[in-house]
Amino acid sequence: MSAPAPENEIESVGASIRRFATIIRKRAWLVVVALAVGVTGSLLYSMQQPKVYEATATVIVNPQAPRVFGNDVDEVFELGTGSYWSNQEYYNTQVDILGSFPLAKTTVSKTFGESRYFEHLAPKERFPALSEPERIDLAADVLVSSLAAAQARESRIVRISVRHGDPELARELANEHVRSYLGHMRGKRVKGTGDVSRYLATEQDTAEKTLRTTEEKVYEFKRKHDILSVSLEDRQSILAADITRYSAALGDARVKRTELGSTLRRAQALKGEDVLVSPVFALLENGDVVAAIKKSYQDEVAKLGEIQSLWGPKSEKYTQQQRRVAELLASLEAEARRAVRVMEVKFQAAQATEAALADELERLKAQAMALGPLAIEYNRLVREQKSAEENLNLLIGRLRTSQQEGRNEQINVEEHEAARGAYLVFPRTKLNVTLAALLSLLLGVALTFLLDYLDRTIKTSEDVDRLVGSPLLGIIPVVSEVPSGDDPKSTRVRDLYVFQNPTSRAAECCRSIRTNILFSSADRSMKTITVSSPRPREGKTTTTIYMGTIMAQSGQRVLLIDTDLRRPRLHKSLGVSKNRGITNLILGDATIDDVVKSTDIPNMYVLPCGPQPPNPAELLLTNRFRQVLAELEARFDRILLDSPPVLAVTDAVVLARMSSGVIIVAQAGKTLLDDVSHTARKFKDVDAPILGMILNDMDISDRRYGYYYAYGSYGDQPKAEAEA
Repeated sequence: MSAPAPENEIESVGASIRRFATIIRKRAWLVVVALAVGVTGSLLYSMQQPKVYEATATVIVNPQAPRVFGNDVDEVFELGTGSYWSNQEYYNTQVDILGSFPLAKTTVSKTFGESRYFEHLAPKERFPALSEPERIDLAADVLVSSLAAAQARESRIVRISVRHGDPELARELANEHVRSYLGHMRGKRVKGTGDVSRYLATEQDTAEKTLRTTEEKVYEFKRKHDILSVSLEDRQSILAADITRYSAALGDARVKRTELGSTLRRAQALKGEDVLVSPVFALLENGDVVAAIKKSYQDEVAKLGEIQSLWGPKSEKYTQQQRRVAELLASLEAEARRAVRVMEVKFQAAQATEAALADELERLKAQAMALGPLAIEYNRLVREQKSAEENLNLLIGRLRTSQQEGRNEQINVEEHEAARGAYLVFPRTKLNVTLAALLSLLLGVALTFLLDYLDRTIKTSEDVDRLVGSPLLGIIPVVSEVPSGDDPKSTRVRDLYVFQNPTSRAAECCRSIRTNILFSSADRSMKTITVSSPRPREGKTTTTIYMGTIMAQSGQRVLLIDTDLRRPRLHKSLGVSKNRGITNLILGDATIDDVVKSTDIPNMYVLPCGPQPPNPAELLLTNRFRQVLAELEARFDRILLDSPPVLAVTDAVVLARMSSGVIIVAQAGKTLLDDVSHTARKFKDVDAPILGMILNDMDISDRRYGYYYAYGSYGDQPKAEAEA
């Protein structure tokens, strides 16, 4: 979809502006009245109000007071915030203090000139029944109500403002309140450090007593358990070292005993074997001796064999040598028995050593276990003593700092700017008048638009597009030259106005409507047109005559048919008889030539209603009426059906189904929007083509419709030019 042209957008905006201007101009008197009432009321109100002056003094509130002792010393009484995140809470608190009753009471109790502040805020002549303390409280309440404190945005400056009818008193009160606040902060430091010092001194005495008590308990414990010369920690360390050493020795003894037991069992298992081949000697530590004996035995056995071969087994040498071999074998067997006995002795010694080490280790553990409960109690007493010492040292340091701070008068607040005068803040006549004028103007405009919104009558082409869905064909302006009234003479003059005044603005508007009708039906024949309105007395008959006149003046043969069979009126305006008419044609007791009448307007003819039937709707639904309408269409170029109101009867809906199109006539500023909507819906329900709508009796001074008559004044055109 292509974007709307800029010219169309500008035209739409211009139309909206013109519409708003028209609405305001239509009820400009309401805007003027609202403006006058608002300005006058504001002036009277401002003149009656007492004058109020305001004086402002400022102070600088720093987040923290100057640190005289450096940042490494924590102050016992801190003025300001403890951290960045609590800054805003601190400033809010200071603002609340500045506006509090106690600080106001301090301020009003001070002198001012020869008298005191409270005597100005709560004079005795006004409150004679109050005592002086009661008047001070009352004056403090008055000051609180006229006092305002606020922190400047993104700043450390706090403003203190005081309002009063006396400008000098307002200035003095503002400055004095600042001094009261500074004194309050200094007193807060002095009082705070004094309270803290007294508290710390009391706590120090208590801490000293506690430390002495804990020291006595530790000494008594050492004396009772004989650990005055050697500390409990040293004794625990010695026992721990002995236990460790004996545990290692016991482990070694168990290993040695296990090794010896294994060797002994192996040697005992070799008992009975031949000593010459037995491996028992491999288990001995003196293997060299056994090896020497074995070698000697082997040598002697060899020598015994030689002697036997040389001397024989019965020789003396053989016997001696045999005795020698037997002695060596006995030595080997004795050595084997000795080796086993040695191993048994070593095993028994290893068992005894292990048992002795185990007993000693158990004894040491028992001693260590006995020291455990003593260590717990001893450590607890030592901790208490150490804690008491630390607490006492802390209190001594904080008390020294507190005493030093008590002599420090530095605070985190300083006077920034004293109030030098007071200025008038109420009433602000110029501001009040300006605001009243603006609000009154807005109220007047709002009331104007509200009244226009509450006016539920049809007024604009937008209403037509939205409710009917068809275009606004045009408007017919109010004919001011014609006298108002429902008498036949006034009605006839009004209905024939366009014919008798062809150069009038109403005639030109009717020509514009005729052109719009022709354009709206360019693609289809537009022989028969039904003209109707939502309700009676909305100008449909007058509009029918006007349109018939304009069409006839263009050279067409035009027939006006009065199909309002309940309240016919065409015959009165055009000066013909209604005795014979359309009903006679339908019933077949007359011909067209008998009932169609000529009028004073060239080319325009009228077919009156004839005798009024009891059932008009049924009569119009007959086939005979369709035949009559077809015959009339064959004779005339245009046929206009003046039908009854749509919302009153159904005749217009019936006629709309038989015609080429429908024109809805509404009275501008009188016909309701709902009536127009219901009328259009009735026609749409039967698929009747709606050509558009004509707004009748339009006030030409309403600029919302200026584009219909912006051609200039038509009353001055010559008649011949208009007819051309």
